[in-house]
Amino acid sequence: MKTHQKVFKLVSVFMHYPEKEWMDMLPEIKQEVETIEQLPAKMYIQSFIHYLESHSFEDLCKIYVNTFDFHGVTTLNLTYNVFKDSRDRGAALVKLRQIFSDSDVETETNELPDYVPMILEFLAVADEKYTIRLLQLHYNSFKQLDKDLVKNDSSYHFLIKAALEVAHDVLQDAKVS
Repeated sequence: MKTHQKVFKLVSVFMHYPEKEWMDMLPEIKQEVETIEQLPAKMYIQSFIHYLESHSFEDLCKIYVNTFDFHGVTTLNLTYNVFKDSRDRGAALVKLRQIFSDSDVETETNELPDYVPMILEFLAVADEKYTIRLLQLHYNSFKQLDKDLVKNDSSYHFLIKAALEVAHDVLQDAKVS
């Protein structure tokens, strides 16, 4: 698994609603994080793990809901953060669906195609050309999500920053090729 795939996978897991299994698996997750070669991404994920370790499970759940649900800080629908409910959002959703359907990756879910954990999971397993296509379209949307999280002092910004670090590397490598 390439570094960017590993980072996207870890971030995808942590962007879901907190699960008790995370806490039980933190020693193994920390070992996996140690193998990440991209230093800034590794440090951001380590910062998020520190956040997990310094809060009770109940607090983690409350913080998550206050951040992403019920008109919290932001939403996990990536295009909404940029386009709100405009026609441009509809076009962005159609483009995402097209990328998903063009790839070999199955994305069966009840969520809209801009659901951040699903996008990150896709980026972790998709062929490089689809990863690049998606990142070219939505890199700025991830940056906007990061800004919203930073503005509201959410530790989830560490995860988005980690994803942005490796996304930047993937896009830079694509320009060189």
